[in-house]
Amino acid sequence: MTKKKLKRIFFPLISSFLFIFFISCGFGFDSPLSTFDAHGPVAQLQKDLFLFVFWLAVVVFILVEGAILYASYRYRQKDEKLPAQIHGNTKLELMWTILPSIIIVIIAVPTVMGIWKTQVMPDEENSLIVDSIGHQWWFEFRYPQEELVTANELHIPVNKDVIVNIESQDVIHSFWIPKIAGKIDMVPNHQNKLWIKADDPGIYYGQCAEFCGIAHALMKFRVVVHTEEDFENWKNDMRTPPAALNPGSEEDEGRKLFIGKCSMCHTNDSYKKAAYHKEIQNQNNRWEEWKKDKEYSAIVSAPNLTHFGNRLTIGAGLKENNLETLYSWIENPDNLKIGTRMKHHASIYNNEDQILTSNEIDQIAKYLLSLKPDKVNVTTYTNNN
Repeated sequence: MTKKKLKRIFFPLISSFLFIFFISCGFGFDSPLSTFDAHGPVAQLQKDLFLFVFWLAVVVFILVEGAILYASYRYRQKDEKLPAQIHGNTKLELMWTILPSIIIVIIAVPTVMGIWKTQVMPDEENSLIVDSIGHQWWFEFRYPQEELVTANELHIPVNKDVIVNIESQDVIHSFWIPKIAGKIDMVPNHQNKLWIKADDPGIYYGQCAEFCGIAHALMKFRVVVHTEEDFENWKNDMRTPPAALNPGSEEDEGRKLFIGKCSMCHTNDSYKKAAYHKEIQNQNNRWEEWKKDKEYSAIVSAPNLTHFGNRLTIGAGLKENNLETLYSWIENPDNLKIGTRMKHHASIYNNEDQILTSNEIDQIAKYLLSLKPDKVNVTTYTNNN
């Protein structure tokens, strides 16, 4: 093999590798699930560790492949003579035993330090505590210190340590906010912990990262990072009743339909004082009832809909929350997410006498979108715990 031929093989190979890497990274930075666009100390630590290991691997790759190419060219067959037959090379064997060991140590030190930093929880007294419970196929978020509960949206203040207690009610899920923190499994009957912290206000994407059934890929959530003042406003809003409805209005008719057809599984009044513990008990009761008859139970654990009108998305982070998409969701959940327990168990889909008319669907949708805190006649309460 001539030098000219070697160049024709070696340089295109390296150039192609670097081109693919930089193109994939460049176009991935703005992705909602990109781990290269870190907005929190945990995500930044993991990103730095990944890049450190990656570039170290690139150096090893270039050296090893370069040695192979050099040896292939330098010691290529030049004539028909048999080359000298030798057995082993002590110096080489020691070198390629010691060098990998050194590389492993170089990788292990920052890795162990990173694991330690992410696994040791911050002081609970100065942290916000959130319980995150995975369900097929949605996320429940409870704030025990504030006695608040919501679904599919995690609200946290900026630059505040947050301890997330993570578990699952049914099967193994995985909690992942790529731009703020890494993944951790949500396991039934076992609590894992994760601490997160966001550097910048904004909206970030969360995703289940463990296959958990037919709708796994559609099990998402949003993380809303507030300024400290906005977070206090959000907490007050969650304790404020919605505005009163005009009797006989479309929204009021939807309220009546909701009570009769949806309230067995969905709670919509957790703004009330002491409603937090009641909602936890209700969810546990729904789960136990469903387990008794998984095929035909009329009750199942379902997202809390308190102040649903303020939610950004429906269907666990799938579509924008507006009248059109909400109507489509109520009409047939399979329009957005195949396999929901709502479609399988709710009587409005399985009992001909209970099926909703187009007008009734519209009324329920308008009622749910009206569920926003009353900014005029504020009757909030303060949690003293």
